Amino acid sequence: MNYLFNNKWKRISGWIFYLTIPVGMYLLFTDSFEGLLKIHVFSLLDFRWIENGFVEEILTFVIIVSGIIHSFCKEKIEDELISKIRIDSLVLSLYINYGVLVLFNFFVYELNYIYVMIFHLFTILILFNLIFRYKLNIHYKS
Repeated sequence: MNYLFNNKWKRISGWIFYLTIPVGMYLLFTDSFEGLLKIHVFSLLDFRWIENGFVEEILTFVIIVSGIIHSFCKEKIEDELISKIRIDSLVLSLYINYGVLVLFNFFVYELNYIYVMIFHLFTILILFNLIFRYKLNIHYKS
């Protein structure tokens, strides 16, 4: 079975992914979008309706979906070597990401640990894309 997306989505999803990451980081550190798009949502933890700025949720959704599509789009020539490079890059990005998470688990505490977990959501995709594109670039140059 082939679970890869069509190659035509790679460029647009890449642009969206790499442009929304700085916006998300700005949002995380400044809270400047807090008042935008306030709507009533149901909170599963409180079991009640609350008013919440929905920009963060939309931005998180866009980063994750565009990152997954960009990461797993077919290359123009998708062969066994490209598949091996893709799998090796994914494994390496998981090792690095969880290694950093284990390290931060012992050295970052309280509210700052939440920021580590937020970054953890996105760094797997970012690391995978960087490693995969780097290895593909080396492959295409040789």
